[in-house]
Amino acid sequence: MKKLLAVLLIASLNGCALYDALMMTNFDSNEYLLVTQIRTDAQVYKTQCENPALAPVNAQAISLKTRLFENYSEQIPNNENGIKASVSLNEIAQGLNDAYRKGTPSPVFCKLKYGGIENAAYVIQHVVGNRPR
Repeated sequence: MKKLLAVLLIASLNGCALYDALMMTNFDSNEYLLVTQIRTDAQVYKTQCENPALAPVNAQAISLKTRLFENYSEQIPNNENGIKASVSLNEIAQGLNDAYRKGTPSPVFCKLKYGGIENAAYVIQHVVGNRPR
């Protein structure tokens, strides 16, 4: 009887793990491409924070790309964590864009925001890249 209970317990645990694996979002090459582009843009734009002509344009460009990423991620089934991450990433970029619409923030502020975008995109890129194919 104890052996039967142990087998049933192990089978139910494996069943839960199997269910989780089946319900997990698979690798999406478009999602990975978007987050990679966002990370790369942040790396490049961070070096242009001291250019008053490029900085506001770059802030708007990255805010549009993070919005695209959020809109894309929210339509992927079983992607709740991906949606939360894309919303957080978009909030950082929208904050930077809002700062440039209100005036001219300091280059240090600009670099910190792009650093935050780059770091968040790196983490998302790692998570998306490790999904099952």
